[in-house]
Amino acid sequence: MVWRKDAKFGNLRGEKLFLGTSNGRMGAEVTFAQNPGENYYVDGNRTTTGDGKSWTSAYKTLSEGLAASHANIASTAARNWAGRNTIYVKAGSITEDLVLFADKTDVIGVGAKDSYSMPCIVGNHVPTAGTSCRFYNVQFRGGVVTGGIIMTLASGLQGTQFHGCYFQGWSTSTCATIGLKSTASPRLEVHGCKFLGAFSTVAIELLAGDGNGTLICDNIIQSAGIGIRVNASFTCDNEQAFMNDNRIFSTGLVIDENANKFGCFGNLCCCTGGAFGATSHDIPDHRSAGNIITGNNITGTVPFATIA
Repeated sequence: MVWRKDAKFGNLRGEKLFLGTSNGRMGAEVTFAQNPGENYYVDGNRTTTGDGKSWTSAYKTLSEGLAASHANIASTAARNWAGRNTIYVKAGSITEDLVLFADKTDVIGVGAKDSYSMPCIVGNHVPTAGTSCRFYNVQFRGGVVTGGIIMTLASGLQGTQFHGCYFQGWSTSTCATIGLKSTASPRLEVHGCKFLGAFSTVAIELLAGDGNGTLICDNIIQSAGIGIRVNASFTCDNEQAFMNDNRIFSTGLVIDENANKFGCFGNLCCCTGGAFGATSHDIPDHRSAGNIITGNNITGTVPFATIA
């Protein structure tokens, strides 16, 4: 029985796995758990906080859940460094600035915020620690007054992942400038997320330093500025970085890849602010295939398709 996490419903479902033999007969049945760690619960609608061990005694803030999980993984007595914890988050909106992620922890949003099928975390987040922290089905929105940068990943924050999350660029009074900014944060993965709203600078910004294994795939991105921007000093010399199958609608360049490091495949993009060419995109031809870009005049492929 293989236990797989179902991000949509926030539970575990079992599936049997059989190892086949060389003669094609049924092999041994293998049973294991995907997250042999602790579960924590966060309910942003509570008036007081609990111990986080159940919905009836849930933490009030995600920061409390992250701190508890981080401390648990660090426990050497039970060798927890090899485990993986889970935090379930239920809320309309929780207003807080996250300053710490949690090592080897999955954060799963359950429930809904108005018409959005996920809880909402309102704030400007600058976590300084937490390796291999993964978020599923969580909405992030910039500070109501400040807008600003929604998520800033500091140098050395490794293995952060976002799956099916929503970075909301608009706010009550000030729109966000950047949705996600990462500096030297290797193995960052952003899968199936939405970046919607008037990001005035860029929706996703990848700055200088180690970006080994970065994957930006299957996202829907809207920006009043640039869609995705990569600094010229971004590096991925040991593990290739990929930017695949994104749908981007932006006023500025849809992709501004200044490092010439990413493999860019199958992106479909519309640039409303510039003609096809230097003002619509900067994608390295020698590292790309099958990208279709529409400028404010014509549609073209990147690289240009030729037949030898």
